[in-house]
Amino acid sequence: MEQARIDFDDLHAFFRVAETGSFAKAAQRLESSKSLISRRVARLEETLNAQLLQRSARGALLTEAGQTYYEEARAAMAQLECAAESLSGSVGDISGQIRLTGPVFFGSEYLTPALAEFARLYPNVELCIDYIDEKVDLIREGYDLAVRVGALPDSSMTSRLLCQSRRVVVASRGYLDTHPPILEPEHLGGQTILHYNGVNAQDLWRYQAEGEERAVTIRPHLRSNNAYMLMEGVRASLGLTLLPVYIVGRYIQSGEADTVLDNYDWGVTPVHILMPPGRAPTRRVRTLIDFLALRFRNKFA
Repeated sequence: MEQARIDFDDLHAFFRVAETGSFAKAAQRLESSKSLISRRVARLEETLNAQLLQRSARGALLTEAGQTYYEEARAAMAQLECAAESLSGSVGDISGQIRLTGPVFFGSEYLTPALAEFARLYPNVELCIDYIDEKVDLIREGYDLAVRVGALPDSSMTSRLLCQSRRVVVASRGYLDTHPPILEPEHLGGQTILHYNGVNAQDLWRYQAEGEERAVTIRPHLRSNNAYMLMEGVRASLGLTLLPVYIVGRYIQSGEADTVLDNYDWGVTPVHILMPPGRAPTRRVRTLIDFLALRFRNKFA
């Protein structure tokens, strides 16, 4: 029996519905009508003889078969795009969509201007950017790239280090002037601590001294996974916090925060860019990775 042929327009319609969870949003992204997108997906399901999406009043969710098909078909489409892009060489030939996710603070402060510059240089590339602090499944959510701040867990995803930001202990001058001097890490035990618990909930601040890792136990007065919250506490002279320079640098420069215990190494916070496993990067994705790597090289040195 001859195998049914799949219409690429139907496939692209399915991809967009799967990625947005909505026929209406997919239609907007493809500059089409909701009814046409619905017909295309229905035709693809008929061609494959499988239900790919579970439709409801709230939108559309991938079925188990739909999830499997999406992951395999998306990877195959990326291979085809790589082959097509290899035939062209100019900047104007770099086109297509890139979906990227990153954390809210780092994204808003640092990725945004870099991505705006990339968009100016490559006007035919469609950037779809989501800033969220939750760690999303890149394959399931249809992302091409993710920027992650902090140490990476063991993962099958391909990663590239963009930069590293030194961590420092900071407090306001008003706080330091009204509390006992802080000359050694052990002195932190009697201080008011504002603790970032976005990575782990341990009440420890780790540092390097005399070539070995040590830790000081802290008793947080305030815990938060939001750096803005902690720095507002610092500005209000509530206490001390330990954060990377990419967050606190502006406050140090403005005089709203001073560093303490500078003669100790409090470690670094790495920033990586990740790509889903098993997917050859398209030329536009490789171009963006190289652009960001160059843009952030020695950024916080």
